[in-house]
Parts: sequence; structure tokens; C-alpha cells
Amino acid sequence: MIDGYALTELHAQGPHPDLEPGLSLFGQFIGTWTLRVRFFDAAGEVSVDESGTWSFGWVLDGRAIQDVLTYPRAGSAHPGERGIGTSLRHYDATTETWSVFWLGAVSGTRIFLTAKATDEGIRLEGRDVDGSPLNWAFTDITPDSFHWQGRIQDPEGTWRLEQDMLARRIKDH
Repeated sequence: MIDGYALTELHAQGPHPDLEPGLSLFGQFIGTWTLRVRFFDAAGEVSVDESGTWSFGWVLDGRAIQDVLTYPRAGSAHPGERGIGTSLRHYDATTETWSVFWLGAVSGTRIFLTAKATDEGIRLEGRDVDGSPLNWAFTDITPDSFHWQGRIQDPEGTWRLEQDMLARRIKDH
């Protein structure tokens, strides 16, 4: 079966042994998380406040991590009616940084970021589709929770919160 083979080739059981220490930065998120997803408009008002799910898994012989983020839109969690996107995260052992590609499947948004560890957690930097600087961050990371925020810089140089997510790990059954 071609489809089954392709999925087997994509999925990995764990991190590649040669890269394991560096892969732990995002490897700590492997599993599924429940979310409170909030989006903010340009005036700082909440425009979306929904629950969601974020799942992370090893792919490509354990050399990368792929995630899938979903949240209801207009009260529906059905395929085609929900917010859904994916990131592919690849670690570069030479620079000790991560390259991250985000694809918003509904919006068609494609964003490239660079990520690295900071004293506060993980910082991702890149540019929005219009060229505006982006700053995304994972903070308050514990084995069972984390806080994610996405900020964008306006033309005047002010950083504005666009998205905020609080995550709780779903325990394996």
C-alpha cells in the first residue's frame, strides 16, 4: 500500500541518536496538548477564544519534528471548518539552531523562522507574509504545560501580541 508506506517513512520512533541532545529543545513537546487559543486584533481586543489541540511527533528518521495545530472556527471542529496548520522543525547541529516552517492550511500562510533556546524558553524569529518581523516564544515550560505567544512588529516598531496559547499535556492512557 503506497499510502501506508509513505506514512511509515514519514513517522519516526524517536530522535536520531546522533542529534539527540540538540533535538531535546523541541523534543520535549512530543505528544498531544490541549490548548486555550486566543487571537488578538490590531486594537488588542480578543478576536478568537477557543480550545484547541497541538500534537508533536518525530519524523524523517528522527531528524525533524512535525506538529499539527487545530482549533475550531465558528464553533465547528469538522475538517474544512476548523483552523489547522503544521510546522516542520529541523535542527542544525552545526549552528545549534532550528529552522521552522509553518503552513496555515486554511489561510495558506507560509512562514519561515529560526529558533533557539533562551533563558526564558524558546524564541522563534522570522517575518510575516507582509514582511513584518515576528517573534514567537515558548515560555513557562514544564513537562505538563507551556505558554506560547506570537508577536508582530508594526511599522512604527511596536511589538503587538497577535496570539496567545496555554497548553496542557494530554497524558497517555
